[in-house]
Amino acid sequence: MTNKNLEERVVTLEAESYRNTRRFAAIDDQFGLLRGAVDELSADLREHRQDTREQFAAVNQRLDRIDERFDGIDGRLDRIDQRLDGFDGRLDGMDQRFDGFDGRLDGMDQRFDGFDGRLDGMDRRFDGIDGRLDGMDGLLRQILAVVTPATPELVRQHVAAPVG
Repeated sequence: MTNKNLEERVVTLEAESYRNTRRFAAIDDQFGLLRGAVDELSADLREHRQDTREQFAAVNQRLDRIDERFDGIDGRLDRIDQRLDGFDGRLDGMDQRFDGFDGRLDGMDQRFDGFDGRLDGMDRRFDGIDGRLDGMDGLLRQILAVVTPATPELVRQHVAAPVG
């Protein structure tokens, strides 16, 4: 029985070994399929990673160019700010000058207001004088209308004669 047991054991082991070999072959086939799929995925990932690196490099180059443009624009804006600061200083100086001119013009305006008052007074005086002269003119016309006009010879004698 012991022999049989050993024989049975050997047969059993051989059968199990055959089954295991078939099982390992099937596992190897499945493992090979998995390994192939993983290898394909790895290759795809490596290719995708390379594409992604190239795309990131291109994006970084574009961003660097944009950054350079912004630096240029920033420099231009700084120069414009400097110019505007200079203009602000000039405008402040001009504003002060115009304030001075404005003050002078106000003073002149006040002087002219005084002149206007004086001229108005002189105008009223001239109106009075003009009225008096109109009255004298009317009086002289009345006198001349009453008095007989002298001959031209008589007028020449009185004008050429020495006054008294």
